[in-house]
Amino acid sequence: MERGLDVVFIESFDGGSHRAFREGLALHSRHRYRPLTLPPRFWKWRMRGGAAWFADQLSAEPVPCDLILATSLLDLASLRGLLPPPLDRTPLVLYMHENQLTYPLSPHETFDFHFGYTNIASCLAADRVVFNSAYHRDLFLDALPSYLGRMPEAVPPGVRESIAERCDVLAVGLERTPLSAGAAPLWRGGPCAPEAGPVWPRRERPLLVWNHRWEFDKRPDQFAGAVGRLLDQGLDFDVVLLGDDRHHAEVFAPLVERLKDRCLHAGFLEDRGRYETWLAAGDVVVSCAEQEYFGISVAEAVHAGCYPVLPRRQVYPSLYGPFCKGRHFYDDDDDLVALLADLIRGEGAGHICSLAVDVDAFCWPRLAPFYDDLLDRVVAGGGKARS
Repeated sequence: MERGLDVVFIESFDGGSHRAFREGLALHSRHRYRPLTLPPRFWKWRMRGGAAWFADQLSAEPVPCDLILATSLLDLASLRGLLPPPLDRTPLVLYMHENQLTYPLSPHETFDFHFGYTNIASCLAADRVVFNSAYHRDLFLDALPSYLGRMPEAVPPGVRESIAERCDVLAVGLERTPLSAGAAPLWRGGPCAPEAGPVWPRRERPLLVWNHRWEFDKRPDQFAGAVGRLLDQGLDFDVVLLGDDRHHAEVFAPLVERLKDRCLHAGFLEDRGRYETWLAAGDVVVSCAEQEYFGISVAEAVHAGCYPVLPRRQVYPSLYGPFCKGRHFYDDDDDLVALLADLIRGEGAGHICSLAVDVDAFCWPRLAPFYDDLLDRVVAGGGKARS
């Protein structure tokens, strides 16, 4: 059996989806991973100064290292420059969870050119750059010319082309059990037609699921507004509010008060099993994200059998549009409310969505071999991953 590689995984913001990605890959890979991490706080300082800290850790405690894998909240160019020989010649792979060229600013932040340029320099320093979706890759590459155009002089030439030729696309893995071949329940397959599939919803009343961070870029205000308009129409449904609420627990307070006993849960669940149980009970998962480069929470809910209702402005059409011809995408608040109302009334054929079968490819047992293949190719001297 092949020995496998010794991989140092550097994560400067080890929480949420970043931590889940690191742990899932290490668990399902045939390679050996040594994690070097920092807690998920002070992301700006992680980008500015994290490289020196990690370089010092690697220098102080030499370990077997065939390859270094790092993620996007790190200055990879500085890391390479600060590593002593022979570590400075170790192959580097950069995984882009997000990027600072196109990520929306918080209402409390002002633009800082430094952070986007750190992403650019990191891509130029890496041997391979892996994006979590083709949409994310293209968005980043297309933003490069205008972003670099902000520089007053000495603009480095050929940056877009140089980065583009070292790009790969591999999804974020889902920590879920893959579906058995040919054993998907009918409501996860079959034709997208109103007369197909069993009775819907799964419970007495349709259950709408929100399972995202309760922060500005996920637009909880838009979801709350839509639910309020559905209540104004006298529609009968339940809501479960999941996701990380630890910094913005107050954002849904008025909605919870109005829903009363129709809000079945509100708040973050530490217990993964309880979270999975709610996904398995849900009928519709809703995203209102202002930015989304992959959307792991949506993918988890879809794999559990939820019907996705998604903004057309983000990654979702490229991930789900080619597979299912159902009504999944909306353009504005009115579209969102109209689609949800149809689903709640049973007019949207939500019960026969076939996307769970397609999302199954994102489960870690199915996806990890593609990561293993990519890292093998990098250490061997190049070559793109299998697609």
